[in-house]
Amino acid sequence: MANQTHSVITFATNKLSYVQFALNCAQSILIHNDIPIFIVSNLDFSIPAKFKDKIFIIPAKPEHLPLGIGMKLHIDEYLQTEHSLFIDSDCICYGNLNEIFKAAEGMDVSVAGNIVSTENWCGPEQANTIKQNFGIDKIIRFNGGLYYIKKSALSTAIFDKAREIGEKYDSYGFQRINNKWINEEGPVSISMMLHKQVPIPDNGHIITDLFTDHRPAKINVLTGARLLRNRSRSHEKHRPWYPDKYAPLLIHFGGNNINSYPYKSQNSLLKLKSNFVPAPIAGMLVNVFIHAPYKTYHFLHKYLKSDNNDVS
Repeated sequence: MANQTHSVITFATNKLSYVQFALNCAQSILIHNDIPIFIVSNLDFSIPAKFKDKIFIIPAKPEHLPLGIGMKLHIDEYLQTEHSLFIDSDCICYGNLNEIFKAAEGMDVSVAGNIVSTENWCGPEQANTIKQNFGIDKIIRFNGGLYYIKKSALSTAIFDKAREIGEKYDSYGFQRINNKWINEEGPVSISMMLHKQVPIPDNGHIITDLFTDHRPAKINVLTGARLLRNRSRSHEKHRPWYPDKYAPLLIHFGGNNINSYPYKSQNSLLKLKSNFVPAPIAGMLVNVFIHAPYKTYHFLHKYLKSDNNDVS
């Protein structure tokens, strides 16, 4: 392996679409980094020959497979190196991850987030429950698509506590995802606060989703170009902790978006690269056949909708 002390880990279990996400995520990381990547999976798939010395498969533990997203409460059980970044498979990487490792120095577990009042994070009723059970009134608000984890006894203790909270998830009043899966962010956030772990400040530079900008003005995984916009302060999707424009190292697209724009554009760029198409030509092709048609469609849709509203 190119780097024996630092690595990336991701999960791709139960669905082959997650494998496609994971392989895209891994390839995007390797464009900008020289680091081993481990894919935890129970599925039968092969690593492309040119990545055999970079991407490795770890068998998922059978008892974790029914947990869905809640499997992320067990990340610590799959660590392969002293320092690891867990990155959700539906992320694409646009830069060098050393910045994240450096920003997390001194912590055993960290995330890209901000410490906020618990009431700000989950409302007064849930905040009161957390205060009564854990004695804290502040929590880390973060995107669970990224974790830094040091292989240590303290990290194990942090995840042990998070798992303990997860066992009583419903009785603490936490909301399940799609009324089914445990969201690991709440238990991990509480455990991090109890163990005095601090986040990497979230200003949109480390990891973000497309909440504020569904169609980024600039996005190219091959060159690392990316530019997202925050909504205006009056807009319901404005994030006050983000600047007006920002360029994240990781974009978290969401697990249902493998066939949607703009993930499709990044998927196409990676496929073109794997077929030895030079990056400038790949970028031009994707601009012509994906970006331009989608942006034209959305512009016309918005224009016609506005025109119809004016008429009515």
